[in-house]
Amino acid sequence: MTEERWLVDTDPSARLPIYTRLNASDVLSDPITPLGADLGWIQNILPGWNYGYAFHGSYSLTERPDVAASSGVFYGHLYINLSMSRLVGIRGGLSVELVDQLFYGGDPDIPEYVGHPDDENSEASARLADRNAWIMSTESFPELEEDRVLADRLRTERPDLSTMTPAALVARARSVMPLERAAWRGEVVATNGAAVGPSVLGQLLGPDNQDLVVRLVGSAGDVDSALPSYALWELGRMVRANGELTAAFDEGLSDITSRVRGIDPDFDAAFARFIADFGYRGPNEWDLGSVSWETNPELVISLVDRLRLQEDTASPTARLAEHSQETDDALEQARSIVGDDPEAQATLAAALASARRFAAWRERAKSNCIKVLHEARVPLMELGRRLHESGDLDEPELVFMAVDNELDLLASEPGALKDVLIDRHRAWKGLFGLELPTFLDTREPIPPLESLRRKGDTEVILAETGEVLHGSGASPGVARGRTRTITSMDDLRSFEVGEILVAPQTDPSWTPLFMVSAAAITDVGAMGSHAMIVSRELGIPCTAGVPGATRRIPEGTLVEVDGSRGTVTILELP
Repeated sequence: MTEERWLVDTDPSARLPIYTRLNASDVLSDPITPLGADLGWIQNILPGWNYGYAFHGSYSLTERPDVAASSGVFYGHLYINLSMSRLVGIRGGLSVELVDQLFYGGDPDIPEYVGHPDDENSEASARLADRNAWIMSTESFPELEEDRVLADRLRTERPDLSTMTPAALVARARSVMPLERAAWRGEVVATNGAAVGPSVLGQLLGPDNQDLVVRLVGSAGDVDSALPSYALWELGRMVRANGELTAAFDEGLSDITSRVRGIDPDFDAAFARFIADFGYRGPNEWDLGSVSWETNPELVISLVDRLRLQEDTASPTARLAEHSQETDDALEQARSIVGDDPEAQATLAAALASARRFAAWRERAKSNCIKVLHEARVPLMELGRRLHESGDLDEPELVFMAVDNELDLLASEPGALKDVLIDRHRAWKGLFGLELPTFLDTREPIPPLESLRRKGDTEVILAETGEVLHGSGASPGVARGRTRTITSMDDLRSFEVGEILVAPQTDPSWTPLFMVSAAAITDVGAMGSHAMIVSRELGIPCTAGVPGATRRIPEGTLVEVDGSRGTVTILELP
């Protein structure tokens, strides 16, 4: 680490200079490992993201975008390019204020927009008009399905990694990553498409009915990141129905995976099927260096342990059914507001259908990207495991402290980087817990890395009884309960059924936790963020984008969450 920047920090875009951590923490909450940044993001995902904007129609590659035109890495963390988001919105006919609200929750500290002569582009606007018309009307997304087939084929055709040489393992990891460049076309189009329907609904219903938009969109159905939760629920039911499995879990989770094996062959088969279907998921899953459910199945067992405690009435299917009537009522209210105008009624129906389709497609696109990433992860983890066994690495995960051009050295002279990677890992761990700037305007000098304070060094004003905290309405409904702050999946065991989850952000691996929560509150997020989409699918109220919620709301506070209005009312402090 130098005083100015981290090893894999990118140069900012000269043309599109403003970046934000808002929503980036949905993708990567923790610092990126050096190999995850280099081989994963800088070489493949960021170029794929830029290509995705070209495929979307909002930006042409003839405009020669910088690598960091879509996003960049600063202080070892992912930052989304706010200037690009605004550019896309402007060319699509949206106001900057609406773009900021849709994607970033209208954060009050968001930097003021300063126009650029090239922001408006008639050719791009024409392309986007065609794209938006498609978004409002299409019932299929062929490229997204193509990406799914390609990503799934990587898994079904995975070679036997245990028989491959170190050089071949490195080659396998490198060979699959370029597929991200294709998969990100679906990610970009689906993400931007997911904002179109809600935007049209908001304009149609007026500024006084924005909470109605949340209630209207409701569940999209067939959301990829919600599917593991249904499968985990069934595993939890199997444990609950089997006395021997229940007794094994009641003894604690130490060595639980081996202790339950063989008790119920049906459970064993279901668990193996779960890992085969969803093993690519896991915490901070956009980083090559993060564990997944396949590489660390104990994570899955911990989730099953929480879900087995739930009564059958708390199933996601039952919760969703409770919310279906509210969605129907919202639709009747919206039709009443629109009136008898046939064109307006048709627009309402089209926008609602589009919003639901693209919410599901956005999660499908993410799944495609993560599947590709995981197929690069597993051979690298196999390499790390072997180098640890041979004494050339202190821990298997230290392989991810290398950068791409060091992998050949690791494969040929594995001990050559042992001390370097230990030192680099120590520096990388120092990136955790930094008080990161929410926004970076790189037209000004970027504050040096050493100038950043740590989160515990800054004072926060605790919420008071009667105070109403405001965020973005995410998932409809009202719930009361005591809060439990979870900042890492390592804290999962402390969560009690029926508590209200308070988290910095969530990624898809957190989804099963929504199933044991009465409601969810997150520090960051907007209409299309993961927490919002999945909370709607699992039928719990959610308010996202409540600034500093994890630090302002003391654990055990009695709160009321209104997921339609985006409010959190402090009823009683602990």
